[in-house]
Amino acid sequence: MENPSNLVKYYPSSDKTRAADTPNPKRAQYSRPTDSGQRRAHWRTCLAVLFLGGLLSGAAVADCSDAMQPYTVQGPGEASPLEGETVTVAGVVTQVTPDLRGFFVQGDTDGDPRTSEALFIFAPGHSMQTERRVAVTGQVKEFHGLTELTRVSQVVDCGPGELPDPVALGAESGNRAGEPLENMRVSLPATRIIDNYRLLDVGEIILSDGDHQWTLEDASNQRRLDAIPWGLPQNAALLGNGNSVEPLTGVLTWRWNRWVVLPDETPDITPADWTLNPRDTERLRIVSFNIENLFNGLDGDFSHSRGPGSEAEWQRQRDKVAQALIELDADLLLLQEMEHDWDSDNPVLIELTETLRQLDGRHYSILAPEPRPGDDAITNAYLFDPEVLQPAGDLHLVDTHPRPALAQRFRRLDTDAELKVINVHMKSRGRGCIDLCKADRAEELEQILAWFEGRPDNGFRLLGGDFNTLTDESLWEPLLENAWERLAVEGPTYWFRGRAQQIDHFWMQNAPANLQGAVQPGHAEMPPIPFLHDLYEPQSPWGASDHNPVILQW
Repeated sequence: MENPSNLVKYYPSSDKTRAADTPNPKRAQYSRPTDSGQRRAHWRTCLAVLFLGGLLSGAAVADCSDAMQPYTVQGPGEASPLEGETVTVAGVVTQVTPDLRGFFVQGDTDGDPRTSEALFIFAPGHSMQTERRVAVTGQVKEFHGLTELTRVSQVVDCGPGELPDPVALGAESGNRAGEPLENMRVSLPATRIIDNYRLLDVGEIILSDGDHQWTLEDASNQRRLDAIPWGLPQNAALLGNGNSVEPLTGVLTWRWNRWVVLPDETPDITPADWTLNPRDTERLRIVSFNIENLFNGLDGDFSHSRGPGSEAEWQRQRDKVAQALIELDADLLLLQEMEHDWDSDNPVLIELTETLRQLDGRHYSILAPEPRPGDDAITNAYLFDPEVLQPAGDLHLVDTHPRPALAQRFRRLDTDAELKVINVHMKSRGRGCIDLCKADRAEELEQILAWFEGRPDNGFRLLGGDFNTLTDESLWEPLLENAWERLAVEGPTYWFRGRAQQIDHFWMQNAPANLQGAVQPGHAEMPPIPFLHDLYEPQSPWGASDHNPVILQW
């Protein structure tokens, strides 16, 4: 995914919408004939018109084979050499797009690799079918970088036509710059979904075959979609990152300042396996989970909320996070990114744990400082099962900025073994600082290691949370130099701009043998869905956060 195809230009979307080109034809006045003589004359006139119309129709049909080819309109450059002129172009209808009020036609090839053989026809009111050969008369226009015909005055159906073979994108034969393929039929190989962030915004997902990537779009100008497009079932999990997409065909075109593929048919998608690994009942399960802005509104005020914006949204988010925690079935939870309620008694966690008790019957105790430390809008906390383990000693704060880390020693009730654990949420990547804020995170890690050095012992130490750091970055060098080792699990915990990344980790020192670990997928993979949207399923754990949890079994 480090070598994206030059066929894909992925920029932020524009808010511009198409202004319809609406000609203003003059309407002929018509008077109904009154007496029989007038009626006979009228019918003679009608027959003559029908006869003449047949001749004209025959002449128009004959023009299909003589009309201009789309490659002449396209020309070898980015803009048409015929812009502004009225022309008649012939080709086969390859795709009809009612929401875009038009259709695509593709004609013969001129053998010139610089020219496209297809055009978009902006023709409101004209009903077309694919695989029909047509002759279209209209004005050549460059619409925000797209070569098209508009102000269409005539569309003549010349009979059945054969769809041209698609050009394979990503293969050597089709790996050309986008302009020569504009509006043409193309094919994609088997791919995976790697970015669904804008699915319910502008109706797009990003696909990749590992070497190239393409944007699949829904051929509409609608923003904030109410439903999943392309005729797919209304199941958001089907569009999860990592899901497999079978080879497909479509039209490559230029929309919102990027190349997109409009599929011909409903994509064939196979969901990835999100099954949670069975729990070993002989082991204690520890989970680190960034639960993405769990805010319940301070005293009912959601004006400052980074998450839900109302009580109804909060309840749906709370229930979904609760379902995710029930599925994880953890004995100890290292949670990050819940609301920082200054001088409060942790109302977010109180309501969350009560929801868990009602839904699952499991009781969790809360371990969080009061009042909350730091000046950030979000903070960390622990939830633990008091029937499985107990805190040993006081909760300590490690003064890392902007969110203090929480250090606590726990004792297992079954073996009396102890664990010293620090719950961290390090500085986010690239927000208001240089070089992805690496220096800030390095300073935080230095403070954490200094805290451990001031409390020497040979016990089991665990450092877990959202580090905002990839597995191969240099930040980890101080840990490695001090005999820390990362829990050997591979799997993305976060997706960003089409890249699967692991930024949530467990690091261990003096760890016992035979520890098991896993990353639980199904959360970060899901597209972001507004809390009150019909596709948001509070009863499902999937998509409860933009992070995947990391699991350690001890």
